[in-house]
Order: sequence, then C-alpha cells, then structure tokens
Amino acid sequence: MLRWIAIVALVCIFVVALLLAYANGTTVVLNYLIGSLRVHLSSALLGAAIIGWLLGLLSSLAVIFRLKREAWRLQRSVRDAEAEIRNLRNLPLKNDH
Repeated sequence: MLRWIAIVALVCIFVVALLLAYANGTTVVLNYLIGSLRVHLSSALLGAAIIGWLLGLLSSLAVIFRLKREAWRLQRSVRDAEAEIRNLRNLPLKNDH
C-alpha cells in the first residue's frame, strides 16, 4: 500500500513540475565565469536543484563513510566478544575439593 502511495505522490510531483515548466517557459540569461547562456527558466531551476542535490550528497559522504567505518568496527568487536564467550563456555569447570 505504501508503495502505491509513493508512486502516486511521485507522479503528482512530476505532473506539477511539468505544469510549472510549461507555465515558466520564459528564457533567462545565466552568467557564469567564462560566458553566458540563454536557457528556459524551468531548465535553470532544474539545473540548480540537481547541483544542490549533488553538493549535498558530496558534503555528506564524509559522515556516511565515518559511520560505516564505525559500524564495521563495532561489528568486529561484537564478533570478537561472541568468540570469547564461546571459548569461555567450552572451558571445563574446576573443582576446588
């Protein structure tokens, strides 16, 4: 059920984006360091959104890799602790008599 809700929501967002692109068909001039370019306003907005998404993903990579490394270290620690518990369970009990 949630998958269908997500699909319907994505289709609605896509339709709204297409309507906004059609309504904002005017052209704008993008001035950048080595020149300028005339593009549709919707293309400029889409490009800015994609660049922002990529920069956000790039900036979060360091945190993601640090957390993955920490998870790997903790899993190794748990594995070592479980091995030590298994070894301790297999030790014979001593009688002090």
